[in-house]
Amino acid sequence: MDKVFMPHRGMRYLLSCLLGLALLAPATARAIDFKISGVWQILLEESNVTPRGVDGADSFGALQRFRIQLDAVASEDLSGSVQFELGRTEWGQSATGGALGADGTVAEVRHAYLDWQLPQTDIKVRMGLQPLMLPGIVSGFSATWCHDMAGISLGAPLYDSQDLDAELALFWARPYNDNSETTFGPDKATRHLDNMDVFALSLPVRGERFKINPWAMYAMIGQYSLSGLSVSTEPAIVAPRGGLMPVLGDGGTYSGFQSAWLSGLDRAWGGGIWLGMTAEFLLTDDLKLSMEGTYGAVDLGEVSNYTGFGETGRTFEVRRAGWYAAARLDYTFDWGIPGILGWYASGDDDNPYNGAERLPQYNTPWMVSTLGFGGSHIDEATWKVLGSNPGGMAAVVFQIRELSFVEDLRHRLAVACYWGTNSPQMPARAHMRWPTRADGPHAYLTTTDNAWEVDLTSEYKLYENFTINVEAAYVRLNLDSDTWNGAEKAPFRDNYRVSALFTYTFCPPFCP
Repeated sequence: MDKVFMPHRGMRYLLSCLLGLALLAPATARAIDFKISGVWQILLEESNVTPRGVDGADSFGALQRFRIQLDAVASEDLSGSVQFELGRTEWGQSATGGALGADGTVAEVRHAYLDWQLPQTDIKVRMGLQPLMLPGIVSGFSATWCHDMAGISLGAPLYDSQDLDAELALFWARPYNDNSETTFGPDKATRHLDNMDVFALSLPVRGERFKINPWAMYAMIGQYSLSGLSVSTEPAIVAPRGGLMPVLGDGGTYSGFQSAWLSGLDRAWGGGIWLGMTAEFLLTDDLKLSMEGTYGAVDLGEVSNYTGFGETGRTFEVRRAGWYAAARLDYTFDWGIPGILGWYASGDDDNPYNGAERLPQYNTPWMVSTLGFGGSHIDEATWKVLGSNPGGMAAVVFQIRELSFVEDLRHRLAVACYWGTNSPQMPARAHMRWPTRADGPHAYLTTTDNAWEVDLTSEYKLYENFTINVEAAYVRLNLDSDTWNGAEKAPFRDNYRVSALFTYTFCPPFCP
């Protein structure tokens, strides 16, 4: 994602200009409505999960993130939007502008896109930096693809009646291009083969008591499209390395694979394909059943004479293919919504040379729990303990959402149990040490491993536009010592986070 760097003084000037434009709009550009909205958040947290409490790091931290969006609306058929983000600013940290003097470079462009409609049609187009996501109904987000990136998306109604309507949605996204370092690629001058292009379509159909949404996605992956990305400055963009790649062995990360083996792939272009469906059924006025399933396969080629697993003369298939299915049942009472969520996902077999049998995925906010899968009210909180998608696991989650006995005060209580579906022989045969979080796959659970989690979150609406969220989460990670042979001591067995988040949202009366 492109970034714009400026000191805080410059950002204050920019905001003044934006406000001035909004005030002057009726006099200088009568056809344009300027709308300013935003979400301003401050987080206080105590945790031993990365990046807090690890290797002597402070377990307590405070940070803030402010997002401001300007919409320039010419009509219902044409508008443009830009969203700026100030943060992540760690209090006291000079590099992020939180130290004495507060002059860090922490301003960036998050969204910048055009919305327009094809004349004489109902086809709507969005072009630019935007949130692009596949359907997801069990957790609210797709388990495969959901993030901000550059691309073009289109939506068009296909059928509309009183009882049934159908739409067509599709997008092209370019998450990576021209990032490869000059030491990689056969054509160093033009950074050859380092773009990734993704194409997707979905067909949401809605009836009176049901919703279904089949979808498909294809990715064209250049040989060097994942190289040249910085782990230290932007860990989120590096996560697809762990989500698209199989286990690399011997504690290896993509950086090591990039240096020693990437040029040895037997093909210039790899590919990926995903197929899935979400469904929601209102069984009664209060009982709702939600389901979803996904299959995905990524093939990046083969590497000859791979030594990452302690042998020579073997071919390593850089492939990953797997599936998962999930269901959630909720019942709505006046006081809350109790429910149960469960899923099963394929896991790796015991052969590291034939690739991975887990679901391939990009970095996604799959929010089924607060700490295990990063379902906090702000994604700047401590990292996910168990991962960013359900691949290689099975789970059961019991939860009560929207629990409320006092006006303006709501709670969510969840208890989850997780089991691995990967072969217990895989860690030894692949010479696995505990993987780094930059290259995944986070908590790699085998059939001999398990984890459980307890979450309690509370949200109090203090004012109309101001809420306070308090979260407490604990994840117990139980790794089998015979399976991991000492490597199970690398992560924390007991993981926790306690946090308080203060959120101010503002939007003019004419905003939706």
